[in-house]
Amino acid sequence: MSDTSSTSTIGFEVKSSIPVLRMLDEAQAKAYYLDYLGFEIDWESRFSPTAPLYMQIHLGEAILHLNGHATESAPVSEVNIPIRGLQNYCNYLIAKGASYPKPVPVDPRSQGRNTDLNLYDPFGNLLVFCSQRTET
Repeated sequence: MSDTSSTSTIGFEVKSSIPVLRMLDEAQAKAYYLDYLGFEIDWESRFSPTAPLYMQIHLGEAILHLNGHATESAPVSEVNIPIRGLQNYCNYLIAKGASYPKPVPVDPRSQGRNTDLNLYDPFGNLLVFCSQRTET
């Protein structure tokens, strides 16, 4: 990974990206992302009162855009979200008693460390909450 100071000396600096995820049902999206995962709404936008919703949400430093203009044929996305305290986040989700599958950290690189939590939203998007190490 290169130092951003080297790019700023030549006139540009690349900042963090914001993933845009398909959202096929506004109520399901809000129930999953806000009520269950704990994200908060930054802003909502519609072209007209009856137009689909486009919104920005955040949880900690993670920012996502949910696109209600997407259709079933829109591609699903995979987003890696760095997290510290992965097991604590799992416990937080489990305590909600929601009907979603139980969140369980996994060891995707077979290194004896449960560092990832893979969650599929109601629209097929994969959210990977990833920790650099196993935390107790």
